[in-house]
Amino acid sequence: MTSAVRSHPSSQPQWTTWTQLSLDRLRAPYWAVALSLGVIVFAGQVIERSLSGPLSDLLNPEILRFRLGLPILTVYMLLALKTLKTSALPILADLRPPVQVDDATYDRHVRNMLYTSRRAEAVLAAVALAIMIAWFFIFRLPLPLTFDVSLPANPLQMLVILASYVIFGWAGLCLVYSSLRFAHGLGKLAGSPLTINVFDPDDLLGFGKLSLRQSMTVAVTILLFVIPLGTPSRPAEYAVLLLASLASLSALIFPLWDVHQQMSRARDVTAGRLGGELAECQSRLMATTTLDTATLSELSDRTEKLLALRSTIYKSPTWPFRSMPSIVRVVLASLSPFLVFIINEVIRTYLLPLFGVR
Repeated sequence: MTSAVRSHPSSQPQWTTWTQLSLDRLRAPYWAVALSLGVIVFAGQVIERSLSGPLSDLLNPEILRFRLGLPILTVYMLLALKTLKTSALPILADLRPPVQVDDATYDRHVRNMLYTSRRAEAVLAAVALAIMIAWFFIFRLPLPLTFDVSLPANPLQMLVILASYVIFGWAGLCLVYSSLRFAHGLGKLAGSPLTINVFDPDDLLGFGKLSLRQSMTVAVTILLFVIPLGTPSRPAEYAVLLLASLASLSALIFPLWDVHQQMSRARDVTAGRLGGELAECQSRLMATTTLDTATLSELSDRTEKLLALRSTIYKSPTWPFRSMPSIVRVVLASLSPFLVFIINEVIRTYLLPLFGVR
């Protein structure tokens, strides 16, 4: 069972420590470092564009949007990586009371969700570098976003382009790694014994908030990646987008499965108890040969209240969201990458031609 309940995560400084990343150890603010890395990635994109055409082409909105995609996504991933951790602190503090484990166990779950070690970040950076070395120097493939141009011979240009893709790859790998740890840790926390009030799920809504933030981080990352590349045009591209959206939905549902199971069991147990009370009313009714007005009135009132109470219980959510419409909204939000492009395709194919727009 729980021991003393924390009122705020600031009373546990190690929680904040677990959100620290390698970029936090630099003297500049985290957001400034993230923007600086985004500038390096943009510089790589500018150089890459200069190898295939004049830089004045960047004044073309379509080309500029395409070249801004990678740096914007890099900055977003770095900021999302930090925000996902820090924004979870007050929610995790609010979730402490209904989770029936001791403080040490709860802290272990929190650490598993939030902590990314320096070693892990270094390994991920090495993996990103190894991928780029293999891409450019072993397989001698062209630049990823300029398919007919290879890495330039100029050492400075080569270094900037290589650094830009390594930074992008490292940011993406860190976000994926941290997201997987976050989801796994949240799933473990959700599997702990919980105090559940079937009439009021408010104490458990934090689970839904954490899982939704995790899912939306995945969804926005997918959108920022595919929007600059344009609308999918082939079935394979739509299939990839659908699979990515399903990954976002999985990030929402899987960590909450144990909470859902416990809430469902609590609802069934409570409804079963009311069913027993209703059965008792029936037994009294059948066992009495003559029913006076007082008994009938008592049984009628009791049955009516029990049925109303059971109806309320059956309407209560079994997921850590406030209501069924809330559940539908978060599911649609998690599928937003695929839905956005489906809606866009419907508008482009069916609505715009009605107004003479091609």
